[in-house]
Amino acid sequence: MTAPVHPLLFGSMWLTVTALVFLLPLLPALRELYSRSDADALAIDPLDNGRTDYTAQRMAQWQHDDQGRLMVPRGQSRLMARTEVPVVIGFRSQLRSLVSSDVVELQANSVVQRVLHAKSIHCLGPAQLARLTSAERHIVLSPGARFLRLSAACIFTWPLKRSLQFPLPELGTGMPLTTLQRRHEGDLRIPAGTIVRGGLVVTGNLLMEEMSVVVGHIKVHGNAVLAQSACVQGAVFVQGDLQTKGNNYVEGPLCAGKRLQLGPDSQVGDKDCPSSVSAWTIALHASVRVYGSMAAVRSGQVVL
Repeated sequence: MTAPVHPLLFGSMWLTVTALVFLLPLLPALRELYSRSDADALAIDPLDNGRTDYTAQRMAQWQHDDQGRLMVPRGQSRLMARTEVPVVIGFRSQLRSLVSSDVVELQANSVVQRVLHAKSIHCLGPAQLARLTSAERHIVLSPGARFLRLSAACIFTWPLKRSLQFPLPELGTGMPLTTLQRRHEGDLRIPAGTIVRGGLVVTGNLLMEEMSVVVGHIKVHGNAVLAQSACVQGAVFVQGDLQTKGNNYVEGPLCAGKRLQLGPDSQVGDKDCPSSVSAWTIALHASVRVYGSMAAVRSGQVVL
């Protein structure tokens, strides 16, 4: 027959087991507390004094060129600024937001992330425009420039041309308010040089051949192609892809459910009739003019 366990020894054992149960989960925290493996403190910008004049002090370090323009230093990043003088965003500079009452120029590989607004905006290289970019007068896009939403009195792509000629003989001015909508089942091909008066609803694909003109609004359930010098005096809505081959004119809004491509020497809208261009992705060629706004859901770019 075994002897009974001493009460003091029994209590010590239970106390030890209880302490282990509660202290073992704390061992990693205790080891981290007494170890010296923590990272060093981050360096603080000497101009960051916690007051609202931080941006002004940062901008005070920017230099002016011989034309009095404010030069954003190379590599500048994560800054929101507002100024009333012309601004040049230097090579590979990054700004969060910029508002200027004058002209803003973006050099190659410069980036504005969120908001960009100015009197006029000029891209001098493949720059990345802000998600919301607007100008009171015009926006000039160079090859390689990328954008999402643009708004201005006129949006150009290089090279600029004084005037563009379109085959709209004696059609009058202003967007027509058509009441007749002709529905065409399947694909539709409009022969070269044909003038179609009235709106169209095409359940298939649409092909407008060279020098053809539609006076009215167009809705296409498939894809649409506007050949060289084909014009539409009205709005165009396409559920699929929309491609213009060049020297095309669309007076009303231009919308594509997928990809939209504006060929060289094309124009959307007019000074007296601002319009809009929207699609999932937008590709612009040389000498394109858009009077109004542009919106790309995924990406917009000026291609060579």
